[in-house]
Amino acid sequence: MMTGSSASPPEPSAPSLEPSFSAPPHNDAAAAGTPNRDSTDTMSRIPTGIKLPDAVANIDTAQVAAKVESFKKWTIGTFKNSKQQLLEHMGKIDKTVDPEFEAQCEVLKDIHRRYGHVVAAAKNFSQVLSQMAEAEKKFSESFYQLSLKEEQIKAQCTTTSETMRGVGEQATSLDACLKYFISSMETVYNQTITDTLHTIYNTESARIEYDVDRNDISAAANPPQGQQPKTLPAGTAEKCEERKLKYEKLKNDAKIKMRLLEENRISVVATQLEKLQSALAAYYSGNAKLLEASVRELSILQSPQPSFIPTM
Repeated sequence: MMTGSSASPPEPSAPSLEPSFSAPPHNDAAAAGTPNRDSTDTMSRIPTGIKLPDAVANIDTAQVAAKVESFKKWTIGTFKNSKQQLLEHMGKIDKTVDPEFEAQCEVLKDIHRRYGHVVAAAKNFSQVLSQMAEAEKKFSESFYQLSLKEEQIKAQCTTTSETMRGVGEQATSLDACLKYFISSMETVYNQTITDTLHTIYNTESARIEYDVDRNDISAAANPPQGQQPKTLPAGTAEKCEERKLKYEKLKNDAKIKMRLLEENRISVVATQLEKLQSALAAYYSGNAKLLEASVRELSILQSPQPSFIPTM
C-alpha cells in the first residue's frame, strides 16, 4: 500500500506477465498518475511493430547479388591492374610500348607543370603590385594632407602628391593587365591542357587493362615447364580484343588532341604575351596613355576555350 499521496489506493489486480517499466513506488508523480520521463525514454528505445521475417522478406536478393558481383569484379580488376603496374615497374613483365606517343605525353606533362609555375608567379607578382599601388596612393594622400597645413612648402608637397598618385594609378592599371593575363593562363593550365591530360590518363588505364588480358592469355598458352596449359574462361580472347580496340581509339584521340592543343595554345598564349609586354613597357617607361590602351586591349580579348576540340 502506497503512502504520502491523497489518491485512493488502486483496486487489486492480477500481476502482469510483461516487464514493468514504471517508476519506484515512492515516486510522487507515479502515485499521482503522471507518466515518468525515465520510463517514457526507456519505452521509446524498444522497437515496436517490426518483425524480423518481414524485414528480411523486403530485401531484394537479386539487387544485392548484383551489387556483390559488381564489387567482386571491381576488386579483382583493381588487383590485376595494380599487379600489372608493379610487375612492369620491377621489369618482370612486358608491356605495350609506343615510344613516340609516350614521349609526346611526357613533353605535355612537363609543359603543363611549367604553365603552373607561370600562373603561380604571376599571381604573386599581382599581389605585390596591388600592395605597392595601395602604398603609393596612401603616400600621395599623406603629402596632400601635409600641403593643407604647410603653406611654405605647399607647392612641393602638391607636386609630390600628384606624382605619387600618377604612379599609383599606373600600378593599378598594370595590375589590371596582369589579372587579365592570369585569367587566360589559368584557363590554359587548369582546363585546356588538363582536358588533354585526362584523355592521356584514360589511355594509360586502357593500356594496362589490355596488357592484363594479353599477359593472362600468354601465360595460359605458355605455362612453365612441366605444367599443363590453363583453360581460360569463355570470351577471354574477345574481351582482350575489345580492350585493345579501346586502347587504340583512346590513343588516337589523345594524339589528335595534342596536335590541336599545340597549334591553338601557341596562338592564344602568343597574343596574350604581346599585350602583356606592351603593358610592362608602358608601365616602366611611365607612358600612362599606352598603359591604359594595353588594359583596354587585354580586356576585349576573348579568354581561350576550355577545350579546343569537342569531347571525343
